[in-house]
Amino acid sequence: MHDAISGTSRLITLRFLLENPGSTRTQLVEGSGLTPSTARIVLRELEELGYVEADVTGDRNGRPVHYAARRDVLTDDLTAFVAWMLR
Repeated sequence: MHDAISGTSRLITLRFLLENPGSTRTQLVEGSGLTPSTARIVLRELEELGYVEADVTGDRNGRPVHYAARRDVLTDDLTAFVAWMLR
């Protein structure tokens, strides 16, 4: 879980996607204040970690990709993190 919350940009992205599921990277940039390059990097990282899923059919090149935070994964990992902290 620490990977998901290890940086402000990741937290901003997760919060935005929890509040705005199905958003594109452009919508994330416009709604969060992140730069396009930061949004690209953070979305890729969070997707690789399993905290964000992308909805795209076929090749991503030139097509809008819609992102959503995986609330189930976040909930499980946050619960485990809190349990570890309170042991």
